[in-house]
Amino acid sequence: MSFPSPWHERTLEDGEWLCADFADLCMVVHSTMEEWRVATVDGERGQRIKSTGRLPEDLEWERWDRGVKDRKLAFRPVFPDRPVIVRPRSPLHLSPRAKALFYVGIPARIELSADLEGTRRVLSSWPSVRLSNSWHGLPTAGQLCYASRTQARRRYVTDEWKAFDIATTVEISNQSEKTLPFERLFFETDHLAIFLHGSKLWSNHARIRITEADEELNGVVFSAKPYGDASDAGLLSAARRGIVRRSFLRAAFSTVLGTFQDD
Repeated sequence: MSFPSPWHERTLEDGEWLCADFADLCMVVHSTMEEWRVATVDGERGQRIKSTGRLPEDLEWERWDRGVKDRKLAFRPVFPDRPVIVRPRSPLHLSPRAKALFYVGIPARIELSADLEGTRRVLSSWPSVRLSNSWHGLPTAGQLCYASRTQARRRYVTDEWKAFDIATTVEISNQSEKTLPFERLFFETDHLAIFLHGSKLWSNHARIRITEADEELNGVVFSAKPYGDASDAGLLSAARRGIVRRSFLRAAFSTVLGTFQDD
């Protein structure tokens, strides 16, 4: 299946290079001396490189050996390599037996795959936007996460969405008999795929259910497709651990101050 720019397959002959922009990330890829060479620079420097048409001598390259006939490569968006902490614009009190839908923009990492000895392989991935670190859990027993730079929204407005943010929809359902203040959400992305709807990135829809039986173990139901009008989107990047129908998050929905610590 072919995809539009910047996700289309590209060809670099020996000695050729390209410079591609993804939000705050600018990637320089050079095919030379039977190697793939990749350097990352900021957007301003990337513009200078493109305007001069020359590669600076001081670029810091990462290098992969390739075959003589290897010429094809492609960029793909992928989710961050850690769980993400999501916050609403302000705490929302979720009534008993109520549910609420949120739209979350998660900046994509950019994965580069290329032919290596005739086989397409992933070289590495880089963040399109650098996220701050966050800690989920107790100081002695927890997990390193990222803190989302954008807040969970109650509606999706196309023009307000950044080009390389993945629109992720999360429905939170309060199955308990008490009101729950939604302040922060520990959100794993291993079972989320990335789809292309027009020029926008979407993930498959997720529903999180909080029950009184065990508030530390929250049920998650994953749909196979994105939510609403984006349900006809085409698959761009598969989920890291595959799309599953049901899963669980340990302490996914946190209402306890101090559970999260940002740097």
